[in-house]
Amino acid sequence: MSPLPEHLYQAAKGRTADADKRARTALAQMVKAGQPVSFTAVAQVAGVSTDFLYRDPDIRSLVERHRAKGGQVSGMRQADTEAPSSTSAAVRALSARLSKQQQAHREEIARLRKALEVAHGENLQLRRRLAAYEPE
Repeated sequence: MSPLPEHLYQAAKGRTADADKRARTALAQMVKAGQPVSFTAVAQVAGVSTDFLYRDPDIRSLVERHRAKGGQVSGMRQADTEAPSSTSAAVRALSARLSKQQQAHREEIARLRKALEVAHGENLQLRRRLAAYEPE
């Protein structure tokens, strides 16, 4: 006997069956498309939690079986060889851009400091001239 009223029990059972169907459909689509199979990927495509996939023994064994067939392994190896180089290229490009911006900022700061020194010098000269003309 369920602690829930029958209508709530049936609703929960229906949601579970719907999630099960979405997970199986997503897995079949991913396998057919040759996409890498993982619990996270299936959960994302199906709109279910990874916990749901792990808790259902049938779906869990299906995902593990397709993952072991090479879907995820070969996909991950390909991604491992491509992603780090593209990530490294992106990091290098951003680092170079940052270095150029830092150099430009340093040059701008040096130019502004020089202009400030000149302005202070002119200000000092004007104060001295003003002091010479003002009676005490």
